[in-house]
Amino acid sequence: MSAIKKFNIGPLTTIAVMLAFVVGIIAPISALAATSPTLVGAAGYSVLGGAAVTCTGTTTTTGAVGVSPGSTFGAFPPCIAGGGTHNNDASAIAAQADSLTAFGTLDQTCDHTYGLQDLTLLSPLGPGVYCSTSSFILTGNLNLTGSGVWIFKTVSTLITSPGSSVTGGNPCNVWWRIGSSATLDTTTAFIGTIIAQNGVSAMNTGASLNGRLLVLSAGTVTLNANVITGPTCLVTGSSSGSSSSGSTVPGAPNTGFGLHSTSPEYNLIGYCLGALGLITLALIARRQAAKKHW
Repeated sequence: MSAIKKFNIGPLTTIAVMLAFVVGIIAPISALAATSPTLVGAAGYSVLGGAAVTCTGTTTTTGAVGVSPGSTFGAFPPCIAGGGTHNNDASAIAAQADSLTAFGTLDQTCDHTYGLQDLTLLSPLGPGVYCSTSSFILTGNLNLTGSGVWIFKTVSTLITSPGSSVTGGNPCNVWWRIGSSATLDTTTAFIGTIIAQNGVSAMNTGASLNGRLLVLSAGTVTLNANVITGPTCLVTGSSSGSSSSGSTVPGAPNTGFGLHSTSPEYNLIGYCLGALGLITLALIARRQAAKKHW
């Protein structure tokens, strides 16, 4: 009993302990946020090229097709852009700027880093940030499980094999940050927004995409008998901070929670603070019980 009597905790100390406990619990949780960028002007585009966009076969898109800062734009029609076409006009220029901003936003801390990686071998994958110091390839099916945000970052290329696919997940929250170019080979069924930095990004015969193909200023896009459908996603806010909850527009992404961790050390500190808070609170409870007993 004497040891407990000497254990004196004042109100300010109690508050500090409680704060440590709260921070310790919340900090690791808040570090689990992988965030989808807001596409703003690029949200309504199914395809955006930098230097050129060319199309063969019968390609259809639900969103707009545009090019900027280049002006090489071929075969629309007979290819069909459901959201209209924009040849280096104000809309395409703004979409390019917003795509570049989104490309930067997607440069989030990696949860897992690989070299040349066949994503099929990692399937199934929960939300998180997956990175390659080389290239991503896809030879079969990649199944995305759970609810959250998936970000795939590669410094080089994304190349799929004929007949490969990505399934599961919410296309609004699946992102592909490609340092070079992307090639979706014949009859590939793909989801998410691809933002490629340069080179020739191609969708070969019969490839389909539930999402967007956005190529930055130096890159070109070639299409061949493809179907590109833009996801309709809940608007959670705008770049100005105003809310439009409950409405939907094609392609405005949500924000989700995945396995993205900004810093393992930050998580460890949080867990230690939480544990310290629990221990101290237990001692306080023991002291109060002892006082009642006396």
